[in-house]
Amino acid sequence: MKSICLLMALFLSLSLEAQNNKWRVYPSLGVDMGGATPFPFSDIPDGAKGTPKINPNLGFGFSHQLYNRWSLSLEVSYHLLAFSARADVRSQPFYFDNHLDILYFSGNTSTDVELRFLEFPVLAEYSLNARWSLALGAYYSRILEGSFRTSGTNGVLSDDKSITDTAPLPGVANTSYNFNNYLDAWDGGLLLGFWYGIHQKLHFWSRLQVGFKSIFVPEFENIDYEMYQVRFSTGVSIALFSNRNEQP
Repeated sequence: MKSICLLMALFLSLSLEAQNNKWRVYPSLGVDMGGATPFPFSDIPDGAKGTPKINPNLGFGFSHQLYNRWSLSLEVSYHLLAFSARADVRSQPFYFDNHLDILYFSGNTSTDVELRFLEFPVLAEYSLNARWSLALGAYYSRILEGSFRTSGTNGVLSDDKSITDTAPLPGVANTSYNFNNYLDAWDGGLLLGFWYGIHQKLHFWSRLQVGFKSIFVPEFENIDYEMYQVRFSTGVSIALFSNRNEQP
């Protein structure tokens, strides 16, 4: 009899907890703008310039309210990160034949980068009031496809680094190389953002994502610095299914 009472009490408590749970399922649509930031900054070539490109992102999320002001959200989203960069380099190495041969280039370089990936963020959200919420979390992303192409113009090309170290510029040599095979298959980092309730069920959001690992595999040695993803994203989401009393 005691066992039956305990089971009934447990079932009742679980039923009440399920009724009190507040959740939301939401698709989202936004845009990304960003690139890959070199680190350490002291190794960035003088005069280097980067240009981020704006691309759409599409996501889907599930949010569960844990306490009065705290919620936990799990999401999956598709992104295209793209940017271009220009820099004047001195003795930039280019490896061939599995690093058995090497050429050095001094001159002007231009780079175009694209990364297509799925991102899986986990966010803790704190509600400031009926409209505003802060979001802090971490993400893991899986790189589906990537390209990193560099071309050099008006320069000097040699297998002797002492020549490219001191050669007068501009020169007459042109070259091209891609680092596609050295892009890593995953990335991870932290994000910080906010939600704003436009009206019932419709929310505006914005986030800053910072990667904590290089976009290249550890064996990559063509450049002296690491490169980390830095992205700004913004968009809207709509509560498709929800048992919350949506605000405002």
